[in-house]
Amino acid sequence: MISLNGKILSNEHATVSPLAPGLMFGAGVFTTVRVRAGRPDFLALHGERLRCDAAALALPPPALAGDLRERCNAFLSATTLVGGAVKIMWFTDEGGQTVEVISARSQPYDAEARARGFRLRSMTCGSRANRELSRHKTLNYLEHLRAKQVAVNAGFDEALWIDERGLVLEGATTNLFAVIGDEVVTPDLRFGLLPGVARRVLLTSPTMARVREAELTAKSLEDAREVFVTNSLMGVMPVRAIDDRIYSPARNEVTRSLLAAFEREADASR
Repeated sequence: MISLNGKILSNEHATVSPLAPGLMFGAGVFTTVRVRAGRPDFLALHGERLRCDAAALALPPPALAGDLRERCNAFLSATTLVGGAVKIMWFTDEGGQTVEVISARSQPYDAEARARGFRLRSMTCGSRANRELSRHKTLNYLEHLRAKQVAVNAGFDEALWIDERGLVLEGATTNLFAVIGDEVVTPDLRFGLLPGVARRVLLTSPTMARVREAELTAKSLEDAREVFVTNSLMGVMPVRAIDDRIYSPARNEVTRSLLAAFEREADASR
């Protein structure tokens, strides 16, 4: 079942022209929202980022946050989705009319994955500081998916992009944080990163004052006591290894406290 421009349809009756620029060229934006107990987390923040990303691609603005919540809730009621995620896509058809698609998916991360922790495989990539599209969540997402698949095929859970200068950027589908000394540090957006919603929550919540943006190098990760990654579906995920460097999720006190704080913020956002 899919919501197409606010109309809930079965998959076989939901049609979009293949000539739509979003399908032909990836000229569209999307966001993926975690759903728990039939309700979306941080939907207002997701809607805000959708509008910013749409503006960057010169697309008409997506619906106002209140209207988006109404359509998401109607879709969730129709699909009876209790836990998982909804993906919201926004693009234009060949006539320049806006198209909004809301679809459902299962939750790919479970308690077992969190207890085990992620293994990251580092990959060298070019500088992203001057790459405008890397800062936005567009439908042109193949680079991210291919990097993650390479990591998974090698026995890891996620790819970690590090530029040619040794600066840590982000995961293929996540943002990265490191606990160094008494601080929690994440790479600065000026390096061309995607501003993840979960990342924003950790940086802006008054209960998480120790978290800050800074330059983070591959070398500095060797001195980190804890490392974790975030995205909207997993929330806060401990990291147990980056390449051959081993961390212990069992001793991740800071990571666990931030996970608990993040979930409290998620509850308050609904």
